[in-house]
Amino acid sequence: MQDLLSSEDGSVVPQLRPLKDKLTAANPWAVGNWLTTSRGARLLADLAAQKAEITHDVLDGLEQDASTRYLRELLVTTGVLPRRDENFARLRLWLDAALDSLPTTRVRVLRPFAEWCILRDARRRSERGRYTPGAASVDRMELRAAMDFTAWLETEDLDLGSLTQGELDLWLTSHPTRRIGAFIRWSVARRLTGKLTAVRKHSGLPTRFLSSEEQHGQLRRCLNDSELPLEVRIVGALTRLYGLPTARILQLTTDRFQREDDGASLTVDQNPVLLPPRLARLIEEQAARPVGHVSILEQPGGDHPRYLLPGRPPSRPRSADGIHSLMRRHGLPGLSARNTAMIEAVADLPPIVASDLFGIHPDTAHRWTRFAQDSWADYLAACAATEQ
Repeated sequence: MQDLLSSEDGSVVPQLRPLKDKLTAANPWAVGNWLTTSRGARLLADLAAQKAEITHDVLDGLEQDASTRYLRELLVTTGVLPRRDENFARLRLWLDAALDSLPTTRVRVLRPFAEWCILRDARRRSERGRYTPGAASVDRMELRAAMDFTAWLETEDLDLGSLTQGELDLWLTSHPTRRIGAFIRWSVARRLTGKLTAVRKHSGLPTRFLSSEEQHGQLRRCLNDSELPLEVRIVGALTRLYGLPTARILQLTTDRFQREDDGASLTVDQNPVLLPPRLARLIEEQAARPVGHVSILEQPGGDHPRYLLPGRPPSRPRSADGIHSLMRRHGLPGLSARNTAMIEAVADLPPIVASDLFGIHPDTAHRWTRFAQDSWADYLAACAATEQ
């Protein structure tokens, strides 16, 4: 370990002393395994041998694989590097690499769109702690769509400034799943093109629901079936009771759970939500669990509380894809259950209350309320027509 963290003169690099203390106190088997098998350990040795300070920019210049990401997390967790929003940072790295491979003529349009439309909004959400992996994935899709669209214009010898609605509709017809709306709206607002509309082929309203019997039956399973994994029971119950998306559940930390004399609560956004006693016990059991695998990052430290559902490394939450796969494996679909829970919530609560309790945007809460009211009106109309 001394050799790993030492410069050419054999002394431990001052910047890496917190890391040395962490490794010394960590599980010896985990440390030894990491030192002998990990590419990240070799990267760290190379960086320590150099005289330059190790920074995020230095790591950004390396190949962005699992070893580099783990090394970065190790340096952040031990206080060698400051914590940053990796979802936003990885989006920037991906964008820079993608634009570097494109012709200058296309970059002149795509770079301002990326900076002033996509990245500016992403930065705002990141500063509020709301920029999730799912949000970053959507932003990448919109950027890829803009890249593909400008490539199509070039191939078809078309110019953005003289593009017609018919030509845009032709692209939309042949690329129905691409999210080009943000780029078109931005281009129109900047007068880079004439007045165009990227017509959406769907309403954006939810279409997948569970019946009340299915929803409540699945909730009873989550609360009572001890054969289900604990994380499945917690995610399933929070989704079906409060309409929480998986990404929001994964960001919950153990300090958001509070046990009081009159019950237990979970603070999802800003306000505590009262928990049913059985769900409170499940969360309490999960919070008390040790990390389920050996890791040199298993000891929480600093000012960052432990995730309720820790991943690998435990200083990061479980991946949403992994949880979705696990829930499907146990017959507990997420989207249809969340839609059903949201409909039930806005039927009982004013939109502003639902927004505060569940951490959704007020506009989203109002849209759900209008959707629920319209659906109820359609249901009553259908019942009246049947009785005639």
